[in-house]
Amino acid sequence: MREAIAKAIEKYNRYRSPEAMAKLIEVKGDEFIVDFHGPFCKSCGVYDYFEDFIYELKGLSDIQAEIAGFESTESETIRVRYAMRAIGRKDDS
Repeated sequence: MREAIAKAIEKYNRYRSPEAMAKLIEVKGDEFIVDFHGPFCKSCGVYDYFEDFIYELKGLSDIQAEIAGFESTESETIRVRYAMRAIGRKDDS
């Protein structure tokens, strides 16, 4: 599971940097936490960036996640808690 999340973060950062960068903070039970950093934090539609990460994850695995909450942690950083609904892996073929 951690590997799938890491791959999704890598892909997310590849296409959204430098405006938005994601960093995995913790995986615990059926939740994981990702910090998002960048100037996007001051734009409208900020929630869309957090949902975009779910689509990247869905494209690389069978992990179904939803946003469980978020909070600002420092300037231009928002910590997002995702709850997993189902866990699995897609075939790498």
